[in-house]
Amino acid sequence: MKKNISRLDQLLRLGISLVLIYIGFIDRSIIDDTLSSNILGIIGVINMIVAVARYCPLYVVADINTCQEKK
Repeated sequence: MKKNISRLDQLLRLGISLVLIYIGFIDRSIIDDTLSSNILGIIGVINMIVAVARYCPLYVVADINTCQEKK
């Protein structure tokens, strides 16, 4: 798997992931619906895995590469 996520993209994804995990799993008073909060939490976890791996399968399908390769 070749990295296709830049450092800025990775930091943004990590920040968004932490917010989604907090809303989905930790502070359930923000969203009262259990299903919706669980879905947001799961999306946050998946997004965090993508950010840590710096590889996004959807970027491959869309032929996007935000990672600057050093030559």
